[in-house]
Amino acid sequence: MPPIAFLFPAFPNLHQTFVLWEVLALKQRGIEIALYSIKRPLTKTQQPEGAALQAEVTYLPSTLSVAVLRVNLALLARDPRRYLGAIGGVVRGWWQDRAAGRAWQAEQVSADAPDKQRTLRETLEGWFNRSPVLYLLKSLWLIPLAAWLGSDLERRGIRRLHAHWASYATTVALVTHWLYDIPFSFTAHAYDIYLVPRLLGVKVREAEFAVTCARVNAELLNRLAGTTPGERVVVNYHGTSLERFKPQPRPAAAAAMPTIVTCGRLEPYKGHHILLRAAAALDRPVRVVLIGEGPQRQKLAQLASELGIGDRVEFTGPLPQARLAEIYAGADLFVLASVIIERSGKRDVIPNVLAEAMAMRLPVVATSVSGITELVTDGVSGRLVGPNDPAALARVIAELLDDPAQRQRLAAEGAATVARMFDREVNIEELAALFRGAVGAARGAA
Repeated sequence: MPPIAFLFPAFPNLHQTFVLWEVLALKQRGIEIALYSIKRPLTKTQQPEGAALQAEVTYLPSTLSVAVLRVNLALLARDPRRYLGAIGGVVRGWWQDRAAGRAWQAEQVSADAPDKQRTLRETLEGWFNRSPVLYLLKSLWLIPLAAWLGSDLERRGIRRLHAHWASYATTVALVTHWLYDIPFSFTAHAYDIYLVPRLLGVKVREAEFAVTCARVNAELLNRLAGTTPGERVVVNYHGTSLERFKPQPRPAAAAAMPTIVTCGRLEPYKGHHILLRAAAALDRPVRVVLIGEGPQRQKLAQLASELGIGDRVEFTGPLPQARLAEIYAGADLFVLASVIIERSGKRDVIPNVLAEAMAMRLPVVATSVSGITELVTDGVSGRLVGPNDPAALARVIAELLDDPAQRQRLAAEGAATVARMFDREVNIEELAALFRGAVGAARGAA
């Protein structure tokens, strides 16, 4: 099977392990992948498997580098109509999505995190990232990189391209397709769809297929593209390693105090501030373990202190998945109080950490936002509460802590749900078949 180029915004990324496992699993199934990344990762800390792959990644040069300028001038001289047509195509695609994007945004129910929860830097970054005009300008800035990437793919004899994240990486893939007739596909995840819902329609229509991790994502992509379900957009859940995240005996050294664990980047949309308020409102002391890192760490630590629970809240920082599983084994509940940040579009879709906890027979409590309801059914495979409601979250936590039988029942059904729908080995085989089929179709057309 010919190689496929995979393009990422930044790879590897410690907070996007699901992408790393996908690459490794596809490689194990004989799919040759050439790794490309627009940027280098922001941190040197990586999962061990990610650090091992980093040497294989080709990082795109700067837009203003001599190598990029040389390729673009040659391409412009050779075929000015095609080059200028790609620029016009980006502008048209951005403009065509404006009405559908605005209509969808107007339908969203406000579930914004309080302004005081965000730092000034996060507020400024939110404005910078959600502005449609800036999104267009940044997309146009990427066109020279698409020209360089296409030239490098031609040099290596690679004739297929797949982009991860539907925003800037897929913009590069789309323009590469227009400039070099290289077929492309892409995977859409979460904020890359909802942050600025522009240019998505043309990406879906031009791609051979688009993969996404939830039905709720597929509905929006089809709406923006004017396509029917199943026509171009394929739902493929990320899946969980049932071998790595399997039930374990509770450690003998587990804390006697009830332990609530959560995992995710320390940002407002993860709802960690809601969890801390719920923990403080309980009629009993509980230990809260927050796994992850992010810009909200100082604010969350300050909030825990103000709530009088600072001595019972542990910030672990980022952890390898083996250690993560150990912590899950000693916990009583996994709680993720996700919210939708309406002003920026940031949200969870189906957080992988929920599926991992469920696979380990750890009962979960989550909020009924976005695609979480595709994984968790309230009262069956876990418990759901509305977002931004610490009091409701505290009531459900207290109910579960008082009811071991209910926890056991939810844990059993949660594990069965993950085994049925989120087994990584099954889902990755479906994805591999999709890539093999696309390559086969391209060979037949050739």
